[in-house]
Amino acid sequence: MQMKNEIRIALLWPLLYILGMGLSNYIVHHRFYMEYGSVGYVSSMLPFLAALAAGTLLCFLIQKKKLAVPWKERGRLPLFLIMFLPLSAMAIYYMVKNGSMTYAFAAPAAATLLVGVAEETMFRRILYIRLLRLFRYQSFKKPLLISALLFSLLHAVNYFAGFPAQQVLMQLVTTFVAGLFYILMYDYTKNIYLMILMHFLWDYILLSGATKQIPVFGTAMGVLEVIQIIVLLALLYRKWKQIAKEAAT
Repeated sequence: MQMKNEIRIALLWPLLYILGMGLSNYIVHHRFYMEYGSVGYVSSMLPFLAALAAGTLLCFLIQKKKLAVPWKERGRLPLFLIMFLPLSAMAIYYMVKNGSMTYAFAAPAAATLLVGVAEETMFRRILYIRLLRLFRYQSFKKPLLISALLFSLLHAVNYFAGFPAQQVLMQLVTTFVAGLFYILMYDYTKNIYLMILMHFLWDYILLSGATKQIPVFGTAMGVLEVIQIIVLLALLYRKWKQIAKEAAT
């Protein structure tokens, strides 16, 4: 009974985050008449994202004693760099080519950085690690799937910002895959800061207008989505081998 209550509490925090994001999208759409993905959407969301990031960090501090990571060994980087290096190159190129000292240019960078901080902290550092501890590290699959499912559910609230239902459904699928990828990559790198940085770069390229101003970036992001799935499968295979080896000893 106590474990069930602890699991409910662990799920409560990300559900509150999803509710907060849904309300933010609704206000931005109906109060400021901004649609998801439109010019000005990210800038309009900035104060809401700052509040959500602050709330997420407070949530982490409140539960810090219950969120000790289960590993002591150092993480690895090669598979991380396969995704990180091209994302970094595209973001730097876009910033150098189009950079200006204006709010319109700075707002997407600030907003997507806040998203990276809040979502990686909430869905990987808090939810995933807490579930691992609650299941006493005996079940990797349940924390993996629950965290990825809630991360996917988070993106359903884009509907309240005017995002068409069909595209929301597609986004639920792609973000579920992304949720699996980020968890497995976090387990691989053992570094939440690297995950925040990768998440920020991915969202920045997609939401800053970079793919519209530099069309080849759109193609590159499509290629990276395919690579993401390949790396995900490699990480999943590596994890299952590790679990099987530990079970045999």
